[in-house]
This record gives sequence, structure tokens and C-alpha cells, in this order.
Amino acid sequence: MRFGLVPLLMFILAGSAQAAISVVAEYRLGEADPGAVAFGPGANPTLPSIGTLNLSRNGAPSYSPATPPFVNSFLSMAFNGTSDRYTGTVVSSVTNNFGVEAWVRSNGNTTNNATLVYNGNTASSGWGLFRLGSNYGFLYGGVTLAGLTPVTGSWTHLALVRDGGVTSFYVNGQLIPTAAGAPIAPAGSFLVGGNPLVATEGFDGLIDEVRVFTFQPGQFSVTDLNLGTPEPPIAVPALSTQTLSLLAAFLLLAGLWVARRVGE
Repeated sequence: MRFGLVPLLMFILAGSAQAAISVVAEYRLGEADPGAVAFGPGANPTLPSIGTLNLSRNGAPSYSPATPPFVNSFLSMAFNGTSDRYTGTVVSSVTNNFGVEAWVRSNGNTTNNATLVYNGNTASSGWGLFRLGSNYGFLYGGVTLAGLTPVTGSWTHLALVRDGGVTSFYVNGQLIPTAAGAPIAPAGSFLVGGNPLVATEGFDGLIDEVRVFTFQPGQFSVTDLNLGTPEPPIAVPALSTQTLSLLAAFLLLAGLWVARRVGE
């Protein structure tokens, strides 16, 4: 059987473009909520863009027009650090070959710890993204609590990934070396912005684009993360030496012509 070069190339590219991850749950915290407007109250419940689990509102989280850079988002969710949070049942019970990611922006309060996104029971099971004082990190409930990168006032993309028994933590797509035990199977709740078990673990800031995903062992790539796509720089056409010479000659002749007319 013979294949033309172009069809074969298209086949290879199509295969390589297929996503390696399977998104279990995605909460865009605004885009899927009917009637959501900037500075309005967060929906009760907030709806998933992917998945079937709605999240119930606690407190008074609200929509913000501030969104992460390079991401196709027009709203995020603002949490007050005390009573605000969204809760539901766990979205997955896996303990390996999974990832959880979110964009977060702190208002600067790093007094206590804070739950960002968590799947399970923060005291005894599951996994999720956490703020440990003045550092972002992750939590395996009852196993490991790690603070790995300093909190800033800028939008930061955080991701916890466990692939083939190896835990990795990513900050804006950059890997931070991590050592951790295995998580305990999640049981309890799915939390965004706060923790009903610990009143002081509310996040004071913005959260957006929450995703939980799974994959086959060894198939995860950092390109699977929702890092957004920077706008390409404006292309400036390059001029050849010949073109530059012709342009210089034209400008010289134009200058001579102007000088002659002035002298007449």
C-alpha cells in the first residue's frame, strides 16, 4: 500500500495532536454559569464545563473580571479568605496517574494555611493544591503537606501531577523537584477556595480554570496543562541586501530631486 507524502504527514500530525489526558472535571468559575457578570454573586451552584458534579456555594464568593494571562477566560472567582468556598463530593478516587491544576492570585494574606483546590478530606485522604503560609504547594491528606514556591500577588498556575508513582509539582509550567509519599484514596469532598473542616483555611484571592484529569502511565506532558497561549510577536518582514540598496538609491534620488526643485 502506497501513501502520498502529504496525507502521511497529516496523519502523523493528527495523531500527535490527540490529547494524552482525560479531563474528569473542569470548573471555569463563571463561563459555564448562566447570568454570570463581573462583581455579581457567584452562582449557587457553579456548574462544570466538563463533568457532572455541581458545586454548592458557601459564603458570598463573587465573580471578578480579573483573569489569568493568555487564557480564554472572562471571569474568575473571588474568595474572602474566611467563609467563602465551593463544595461538592469527590470527583475522583484515583491515587495515581492524575493531575489537578488551577490559576490563583493571592490578595497578600498569608497568615494561615489555605485550601485552594482539594479532592478528599484534608486531614485524612485525597490530594490537592494548598497554600502553606507564604508558600504555594500541595497536600496529601494525612500523608504530606509541602510548601514549594513563594506566594506572589500575580496570577500563578499551579499543578500537582502523580505519574507512575512519582509526584511532581509545577509552577507556571516549571517543574519543582518534589519528594512525597503516596496519597490515600480520596473520600469526602471536592473543595475550591476554602475548607469546611478548618475555618481558618480559606483563600483570600482569586481562583480560575480548575481542572482534574487522569492519564495512562507515562503519557502526561507539561504541554497538557492549561497554561494558555501567549500572543505571537508581530512579524517584521526581513529586507534583503538588494532591497535595502534599492531603497537607499531611491531615497538618494528623491533627495536630489527635491534639492533641484528648491534651487530652481
